[in-house]
Amino acid sequence: MPETPTTHTGGRDLPGKITSDGHVTTVEIDLDALSRAERRDMLRGATRLETAPFAVAPAPGPDAQAPETSERRSWWGRAPRQEDPSAGVMELPEPQGYRLRRKPRRARRGWYAPVAEPALTSTRQAEILNTALVAAPTDEAGIIIGRDRLSNTLVAHDSFTAYEKKQITSPAVVLLGVVGAGKSSLIKTVYVLRPLVMRGRRVVVMDKKDEGGEGEYCEIARQYGAEPLRFVIGGGGVRLNVFDPAILEVSGLAGQAQLLVALAELANDSLPLDKWEDAALRAAHKATLRAAEAAGIEPVLEHLLFHLGRVVTRADGRSHALPEFADYSPAALERMHQAGLGVRHLLSALLDDELTGLFDGPTSRAVNLADRLTVFDVSQLPDEGPALAMVMAVANVWLMGTLRRRRGLRTNFVAEEGWSLVGGPGGRVLQRNVKLARGLGLSNIAALHHVADIPAGDPAIAILKEAQTAHLFAQDRDEDVEAVARLYNLDPGSKSTLRNLQAGHHLLKIGSRPEIHVQHIRSALERGLTNTDTAMLAAGTRS
Repeated sequence: MPETPTTHTGGRDLPGKITSDGHVTTVEIDLDALSRAERRDMLRGATRLETAPFAVAPAPGPDAQAPETSERRSWWGRAPRQEDPSAGVMELPEPQGYRLRRKPRRARRGWYAPVAEPALTSTRQAEILNTALVAAPTDEAGIIIGRDRLSNTLVAHDSFTAYEKKQITSPAVVLLGVVGAGKSSLIKTVYVLRPLVMRGRRVVVMDKKDEGGEGEYCEIARQYGAEPLRFVIGGGGVRLNVFDPAILEVSGLAGQAQLLVALAELANDSLPLDKWEDAALRAAHKATLRAAEAAGIEPVLEHLLFHLGRVVTRADGRSHALPEFADYSPAALERMHQAGLGVRHLLSALLDDELTGLFDGPTSRAVNLADRLTVFDVSQLPDEGPALAMVMAVANVWLMGTLRRRRGLRTNFVAEEGWSLVGGPGGRVLQRNVKLARGLGLSNIAALHHVADIPAGDPAIAILKEAQTAHLFAQDRDEDVEAVARLYNLDPGSKSTLRNLQAGHHLLKIGSRPEIHVQHIRSALERGLTNTDTAMLAAGTRS
């Protein structure tokens, strides 16, 4: 029997009918006869239909009579479902997606807002909901360097922390790039100023850039309570004794002898000594130490020169050699004598006008390792000649010997003129002490320009490969780009990036990780302290 459906709210009769054939119940409503608001409520699912119970004709058959039932069917034709006939209520399904709060009072108070309703889905469909995310390239355990240009996240790295966490195998650091790319600014902030505010850190700088007659770090050193160690040819500065006990403590007689060989080779235009010259120098070195121990004094370079001229000693008209050459023939002794004289002439330049005042006496009392910042002011040493490389080599070995006696602080040894530290004979001394530097908590930090100009067999190549932290700035020559990409196994696409990096941008290579495009960020204070164009800007202002 047909029934007239009514709305749940208001109870008004709706034009339509409900029919049933005993299996399917059909609800028909004339929507055209509804008001606009009623049609909207019904389409949104906000209207609930109610009907009175109705009887269903008995099924054909014996006297059995079917129980009274009611069935529910949505007005858009959803499959019927058995309903408890006593309820007499047919409800539309709940809407999916967003549902509006429609209470007028809450709407006036600003509560009228969409309410999220869950919808059925699957993990395969939900893949699109997980948008692409770029992880931060480094963790927060380190010194802040700048911003990653890909993810716009912070980049922080510290060679000591990374070495302690076994992320890298060496704390050494190199910076490669053309002049004006931003190497000096990064060194001053990341490896000098920022570590100085940390506990347990020390910085030693080889200060080569001249500002007003002294190095650019000198005033900063005074702010930390340490006077710069000034090296001047001709006297008036500090001296380093190549026989200083701190140097002997680094690696014993062999290490001190290698340092002496490096000084002789630097004095010989970086040409190696031959076997006879090397043997004569090492024998004279041992003789110098024996004589000084017997006399109870600290040997100096002048004592070494004396013994180099007496590898074959003439006394009382007879010739006799040092114990190392006692079984040599007269001809061999004469050749050894000539070799000793040759090395003596090379090293005597360290006492002559060319290099006087640097190594011609005991180490100056002012030479001391400060707890925070120590500056070796080498700004007045000539760019040409062996003086700068000699001072860097001796200072580095002296530093390691001092650290051996004064452990506890992690130390950055910074050389912006890195070629004088890592290249040539001085580089062989540095390379020999690499493992010792790790044990002493020493990180050697060097900046270089044109990598392709380094000879294939030079120790600088091995030192560059040894460094597990590399800051790669702009390269203006194709051969330099290829050399850098080969040294650090860069992605092929990074070659184009190296050619077009802006000042202050670089690729950071940490161990075997992919390189990171970093923009170096400085504070206003750091920008003032790291301005390397002071003299040029001042000259422009005066003009």
